[in-house]
Amino acid sequence: MGLAIKWKDWNPAYIAAWLVLLAAGVLAYFPGLGGPFILDDHTSIGALGQLGGVRDWETLREFVFGGTAGPTGRPIALLSFLIDGNVWPTDPWPFKRTNLIIHLMNGVLLGVLIRKFLKILDFDDRDVRWIALVSTACWMLHPFLVSTTLYAVQRMAQLSTMFVFAGLIGHLHCRLSLARNASRAYLTMSLSMGVFTLLAMLSKENGVLLPLLIGVIEFTIIASKRDRFPVLSGSWAGVFIVVPSLVIVAYLAVRAVTHEFFEIVPPRDFSIYERVLTEPRILVDYLQHWFLPKLYTSGVFQDYFIKSTGIAVPITTLLSIILHAAIISTAIFNRRKWPVFALAALFFYSSHLLESTVLNLDLYFEHRNYAATAFLFLPLVVLLQRKTSRTLFAVVALGAMLVLTGFTRYTATIWQDLPGMVEASARKAPTSARAQAQYATILFNAQRHEESLQVIDRAIQNIPGKPPLLLVNRLIILCNLGQLNSDDFAEVAGDLAGTPYDVRLMRLYTSLIASVADGRCPDLSVQMLRPMYEDMLKVPNNADPRSVVFSHIKYFIGLVDTHQGEPSKAVAAFEESLQAEPGADNAMTMARFLANNAYFNEAIHLSELARVYLTEGLHGKSGVPPVTEASINSFQAIVRADMATTEPADAGSRSPEH
Repeated sequence: MGLAIKWKDWNPAYIAAWLVLLAAGVLAYFPGLGGPFILDDHTSIGALGQLGGVRDWETLREFVFGGTAGPTGRPIALLSFLIDGNVWPTDPWPFKRTNLIIHLMNGVLLGVLIRKFLKILDFDDRDVRWIALVSTACWMLHPFLVSTTLYAVQRMAQLSTMFVFAGLIGHLHCRLSLARNASRAYLTMSLSMGVFTLLAMLSKENGVLLPLLIGVIEFTIIASKRDRFPVLSGSWAGVFIVVPSLVIVAYLAVRAVTHEFFEIVPPRDFSIYERVLTEPRILVDYLQHWFLPKLYTSGVFQDYFIKSTGIAVPITTLLSIILHAAIISTAIFNRRKWPVFALAALFFYSSHLLESTVLNLDLYFEHRNYAATAFLFLPLVVLLQRKTSRTLFAVVALGAMLVLTGFTRYTATIWQDLPGMVEASARKAPTSARAQAQYATILFNAQRHEESLQVIDRAIQNIPGKPPLLLVNRLIILCNLGQLNSDDFAEVAGDLAGTPYDVRLMRLYTSLIASVADGRCPDLSVQMLRPMYEDMLKVPNNADPRSVVFSHIKYFIGLVDTHQGEPSKAVAAFEESLQAEPGADNAMTMARFLANNAYFNEAIHLSELARVYLTEGLHGKSGVPPVTEASINSFQAIVRADMATTEPADAGSRSPEH
């Protein structure tokens, strides 16, 4: 049918234009390649440290198939990280470089995909080339995708998108041969969909949407040319498109009718019902950022978005729902008349089906738009090409690409160092507790103590609900400045003790205990911390003795008891913590802490528990380096040597009190 892309389509000028586009992508992103690892990088990639690096088949298997980022573990994404490093800590530059390469590859795949669409729609060959190039450039150079490309762990989203694009190309290539050889076409379409869906899912779970997205293409682009293309076999379409799509919808429907639909389940501060109401407003915000790009967004700090609590609270909730309904309806009912618009709209909403509906995820993340926005500029570029002269089209397109390149380079420049990134995000999102807390910490570490305290105080005043993240940070800052008195602490401790504990605050609470135990706030003793943690266990959400929340709180009590010189109580608290979250790494963390405080017998006891957990295959998540039989033996040998050199009087004071 003359729809295949041939080498003759790639004339020298067109090839040169693509090379310039790829060079522009490198130029735009290059400053950010020197940026640091952030947030989830330290969990997913940092797992290399828990294994002592990937050095053999066993550690390779544990790293690649031991992921916890999603239900599949995302092994393909984890395997790809080993291209750039196999130890931790490691240099982030190679990881970001590979992310940029994948981003550019995705741009090329998107360009090929758009060319195929336009050829099906009978666009002139010259128009096909330049519309595809400009549309791809708008996507590839858009600043809203910087946080996906330069956030190393978001390679998961990039790889999933790459396999989705490849799967769409594979489907179209096979689909166009259906009239010539139906049997081979159905076989290759089946293989293409199966292989690329699996690869996309094993990179990130929303790759499961590939069959639905293929359905979107059939419903829009192919449907507009029904007279030229044979209709898909009903049985094939049912098995490979309809059934997988219905399974996804059914899964989401089941999640929506759980008894927790209207309940707030920590660490979230919103219910699924509130999430469903809020997401339409967030989708509008995504679209606004896409069509009205900004020099810099709040990046990875997106916890500032105020949730909707009712269909009209705020009123923009209802208005957003009406807007999306209008867009979707227009796309569906005009899919044959306006196939490009219908494709762009339905692809966007379908791509958000998992992450922007009923799953209990954070409300807002920019990387959810990486695949979803692929065709959003395509209708505008087509309209511009049809309504203007070639000269004006070229001028407008070049101007848009220059603006986008400049915006992206500016954003990438901010991403080149953590303090600059956090400061920019904190200024952009004054109601983001995470951004304000991290900004205050950076200011404090830079010896700008008064500014640090001002940031925290202003954030507590401006952000509703007194987020525990800010309250604990403020306690630590005041303590380290020697300004935390017992009355101030008692007031804040009451607020903290009465709220559900957030497991993401474990390091902060541990740091608070250490600061008090080190005597940095003279008016406060470590003994005064224990009632706060005990009261936390009275909160129903914290009281389940099988939960991670309970485990953390008991761990804090064990730390406090150790500092108070009560090893028996400490061991009892640690054992309860381990019953809730068993693991060799967890037990050894406690054993090391006891040993560092010269409670040697108790340390040996906890290390023996670690040995039991290791035998049972329970590793835990906290240990760096990882716990092995050899490391336990080495630890015990050191502890016994320390016991032997301790004065008898001291040894007696540190004996177990069982």
